[in-house]
Amino acid sequence: MDKFIYETKFPKDVCDGIIDYYNNDETFQKHPGQISNRQDTTKSDKDSIDLSIPMQYADFDDRLDAYFRLLHQTFVSYFQKFEQSRLPCKISDIFNIQWYPKGGGYKIWHFERTNNKHAIRRHLVWMTYLTDNPNGGTEFYFQDLYIPAEKGKTIIWPSEWMYTHKSRVDKMQEKMIITGWMEFISEGMGKNT
Repeated sequence: MDKFIYETKFPKDVCDGIIDYYNNDETFQKHPGQISNRQDTTKSDKDSIDLSIPMQYADFDDRLDAYFRLLHQTFVSYFQKFEQSRLPCKISDIFNIQWYPKGGGYKIWHFERTNNKHAIRRHLVWMTYLTDNPNGGTEFYFQDLYIPAEKGKTIIWPSEWMYTHKSRVDKMQEKMIITGWMEFISEGMGKNT
């Protein structure tokens, strides 16, 4: 894949570990999906049950640690392929595991970097499909691109408006993903937002 969208595949047993974590770990509480921390998110916009986890917690769970070791290597490959994107950045402090019911999804066109204080530092987006759902993947508006959800498929793309995207809603199957951001670490950025 190109268009600055990078694709690789993670082992299915690593995906099973993340699903197991979502289903069985009770350290953090699941919550209805929100859009940019908006309390007024409706199911017609985003229909999911999310589990938001602090990044530092990944070191204490073998399932999460195995995933993030692979993700680190994937970013190394991304930065080798797209050298200009290699800027001072780190994986964001929070990542999400999201479950979408049949007919669920992030249904509206959106992009990841905005002037919202939670999103202004976002540089790149990462996402791994944890389940097979060929009719419930991700559509990219300006690239005229559809990426089907295949278990283990991991994609990285820029967070800017040029990568406006949304879920393709599948009324027949559930879907799960793990997702987050690579954020800029330059001092002072976003302090006034």
